[in-house]
Amino acid sequence: MESYGSRFIERVFGVPTATLHYWDKTGIIKPAVRPAAGRGSRRLYSFRDLVQILVVSRLRDMGLSLQRIRRCLQYLRKNFPELEAPLAQLSFVSDGETILKLTDDPETLLDMLREQFVWSLPIAALVKSVRATIKSETQEHKETMRIAGQAFTVTIEQDSEDGWWVGLVEELPGCGSQSSTREELREMVADAIRDYLIIRGDISEDGEEEENTAAA
Repeated sequence: MESYGSRFIERVFGVPTATLHYWDKTGIIKPAVRPAAGRGSRRLYSFRDLVQILVVSRLRDMGLSLQRIRRCLQYLRKNFPELEAPLAQLSFVSDGETILKLTDDPETLLDMLREQFVWSLPIAALVKSVRATIKSETQEHKETMRIAGQAFTVTIEQDSEDGWWVGLVEELPGCGSQSSTREELREMVADAIRDYLIIRGDISEDGEEEENTAAA
C-alpha cells in the first residue's frame, strides 16, 4: 500500500505536521496505514487519506470551520457506511457556510444553492493532481558528480514516508547518503565518495580533488 509520512505531506502539499496530528487526535482524518502509537511514533497515511486531507484543507480555505467539517463527516460516516473515505470518494460544493453533496439530480442541487455563490471540489481532478505531484516529487533522477577527476553517477530520490532525500552512487557499491534537503544531500554524497576513494586507496587524504555537479 502506498504510504506518506507527515513530513512529506507538509513539504509537498503545505499541510503542517501539527495540523495533521490535531486532525488525527480529533477524529477528522486518521492515518490508515500506521496510526500514532505513542510519543515520537510516525504516522503513515494512505493515498485516500492524503486526498481527504487536501479536501479538508480546501474546505478550511473556503471558510468552513473544523466543527462544521466534523459534523459533515459524522453524517457521511453514518449514512454512507460503505464508503471507507467519503471525502475522497464523493464530490461537494460549499458556500463557505455549509457543505453540500452533489446528487444525480442537478435540479435538487440548484434549489438548495439558488442565489448563493459556491465553490466546487472536483474530487477526480484533485486525485489526478495529487498523483502527478507525488510522481514528480518522488521520481528518481540521476546526476553526475566529478570527484578527484573521476565521474560518478548518483541516483537521487525522495522517500514518501519520511520526506528524506536519498542518494546512491552506482559505481561504488554501498556508497551513498541521505539528508532532509536535496542541496545538503549532494554535499554529503560528495563527502561519501571522497571517503570511499580514500579508503580504497585511490586518493590520499591531502590529495587534490576536482569536483563539479551537473544534471545528467
